[in-house]
Amino acid sequence: MATIAPRLSLSRFFFEPIRGRPLIAVGLLVWLAGASYCHGYQYLLTGEQTGPWSGSLIWSAVAVVPWFALFEWSKEPQGVEATRRPATLLALVVGIAALSVALEYLVDFCIGDVSDHLGLLVMRRAPAIGVSLLLIALTRKAVMRRPANPAAVELSTIAKAIDWVEAADNYVELHVGERTVMRRMTMRDAEQALRGLGFIRIHRRFLVNRERIATIAGSNGDRVVNLINGTELAVGRAFASNLSRHR
Repeated sequence: MATIAPRLSLSRFFFEPIRGRPLIAVGLLVWLAGASYCHGYQYLLTGEQTGPWSGSLIWSAVAVVPWFALFEWSKEPQGVEATRRPATLLALVVGIAALSVALEYLVDFCIGDVSDHLGLLVMRRAPAIGVSLLLIALTRKAVMRRPANPAAVELSTIAKAIDWVEAADNYVELHVGERTVMRRMTMRDAEQALRGLGFIRIHRRFLVNRERIATIAGSNGDRVVNLINGTELAVGRAFASNLSRHR
């Protein structure tokens, strides 16, 4: 049985790393949005129609895209560890800002139009810096509140969240609410990891959280366990005596 993946949501889009084609697509959107901001800023500043979009696209590439890259990196494991330290985050912001300004000066020098003052260059980057820092802060907050991934932690630390465990060849399925997470381990290993934490082996395929049991019905080979979420699980004859502890 395949793992049931969580539904895509806006929060996952913002707070989890984007990779592959989605990353390229979002990067292009950010680049174009930055260019549009630059074009509109120049129009509001001068009150006149601006020149070609090439200048705005170049500016966005050196003044906006780097902050998008910082935000995306902050969602990766190495970035999470680095950006949680204020001093490191501040050093990254200052370093990226300095590199961005230097690149813009270099481009302006190459086209023979070095006219903007340093203060103006920094101010034009303020919105992108502010949005990036806000998103990084929100991401950190979301990561701290996010429940542990059942596929990546010790079973004993998430025992209370597991409804039941089901054998699946060389894997077990952890049923956690509406999620089903595959984990490579044997049923015996799962039973050992959850021993003493309120789990009952009711079948060679099923290990059930005692607190999730609503009723026990039937007798002999027809006995079943009904969980509080409506799931019905068969009880094996060899494991029926384990249920006496629940009654």
